[in-house]
Amino acid sequence: MELPDDVHAHLAAAFAPGELAQAIALLASAHTEDGSVPTARLLRCAAFASNGQLPRLRHLVALMALDWRDVVTAGECDNVHGHPRHVHDFTQAMAAPHQESTAHDRR
Repeated sequence: MELPDDVHAHLAAAFAPGELAQAIALLASAHTEDGSVPTARLLRCAAFASNGQLPRLRHLVALMALDWRDVVTAGECDNVHGHPRHVHDFTQAMAAPHQESTAHDRR
């Protein structure tokens, strides 16, 4: 599957250059519990919640195949006093990443 441009840009900013191809391949091969192609929202949630870490992205892709709602919670919610609070809306395209805050620049 082809990833949305904003998801691809986020992955490029979040993952080290040597891990980018693996991250793209993981998300491109993702599916939901009924075997369907994930929505752009699910892909955005997984990309964002991975925090530029391949093991975390693998976990989120596996989770997507079990219950997509957990991926939305991981991507769009923060834990506030032990309760999830909705803080992101990935039904819309992600903002362009800022170069100075990319994961591979911090490594």
